[in-house]
Amino acid sequence: MGRLRIKKKDAVIPFRQTMAYRLVLTMGSVFLVLTTVYFALAYYRSSNNAGLIVAVAATVMAVTALVYNLGEVRNARVPASTLKRARRR
Repeated sequence: MGRLRIKKKDAVIPFRQTMAYRLVLTMGSVFLVLTTVYFALAYYRSSNNAGLIVAVAATVMAVTALVYNLGEVRNARVPASTLKRARRR
């Protein structure tokens, strides 16, 4: 039996900078966009103009949040061990 090697610990990445957190935010934004579009269509069918204006404004804000979160996914940090595992496959 040879000498046991001590593995180096990976640097700890804060959770808010990880890919998982950014994808959770992105999926929340997708859900928000779908919900606001549903309400906009419901207000359009019922010809509720005040509700339609509010729903369209909320949809525009939700799409803005979605685009921002998709841009942040590109900047997410991935642990080095995960990158090594992905390269091997």
